[in-house]
Amino acid sequence: MKKILIVFPFILIFLFSCRSAPAPAEPVPDVRAVPAVGVDEARNRAVNAMERARSIRADVAVRDDFNSALALFNEAEGEPRTAGNLQNLVNKYFDAERLFLAAHENTRVMREEAQRQLNRAREDIRQVETAAEAFDREQAGE
Repeated sequence: MKKILIVFPFILIFLFSCRSAPAPAEPVPDVRAVPAVGVDEARNRAVNAMERARSIRADVAVRDDFNSALALFNEAEGEPRTAGNLQNLVNKYFDAERLFLAAHENTRVMREEAQRQLNRAREDIRQVETAAEAFDREQAGE
């Protein structure tokens, strides 16, 4: 019984910390080749991917991946929109979009694993409580 009283607060802390994770977002679209789009459309796609990654807190969960995508996006934002540079900007926005979507996917996978672990912890708690109740009944019966 003492073990339960010692372990139980840690389990509660774990459960409440996992509970604050946002709900999963919709599936990530598959983008493999640079589409034939204008700079504005490529930028909008990159912005949408960035917002999608932020919506599931990829900027916190996979900070390095997200920051790589953000650096590429900011690099494209800082370049001039000249006639000779348009395709280069489209490519950079497209690469940033792919990196943002990869960060989103990595975060989703990490979240699913955390949820599985949380479910295992809940099951372990249920088993410990059941065993503790049985032990208490046994002790009271003797």
